[in-house]
Amino acid sequence: MTYTTSMLEETARVVEVLDGVLIAETQSRSGCSYCSTSSSCSTSVVAKLFGVRRNRLVMANSLHARPGDQVVIGIPDQLLVRASLIAYLLPLVVMLVVTALGDLAGINELLLSLLALVGLAMGFFTVRWVSRSRTSQQYEPRLLRIVAPGHQRVEMPT
Repeated sequence: MTYTTSMLEETARVVEVLDGVLIAETQSRSGCSYCSTSSSCSTSVVAKLFGVRRNRLVMANSLHARPGDQVVIGIPDQLLVRASLIAYLLPLVVMLVVTALGDLAGINELLLSLLALVGLAMGFFTVRWVSRSRTSQQYEPRLLRIVAPGHQRVEMPT
């Protein structure tokens, strides 16, 4: 029995192609930046203030895409859940463990609160170290398909 992993997909535009890899550009947007009630929604007003941020991704050009092509890239949704748990839960767990150990050692409340901040910082540094040390291909976005070619060939009758 085979299981298919569901993917979170995003459309990107190929900016550059170099030696079997491509650079694709996506746009970050807020959760409601495309809302039809943009004049009365304060979140969309804030999103307009900061503008659209562009993200560049480097990935293998497995579909032989060319500059200007619109492509769909994806990451497995299980990977996103796992990464979210590591990024958000690990610092909190480290903070709570360090604080509990400090409480068992009988440290006063002021030093215990400072120790909690040190534990939180240790958790964030651990997340950063884990994320930088994992260079496996399973954590990289994948090129799924080409949606629209960037340069369509037009032939003029002679």
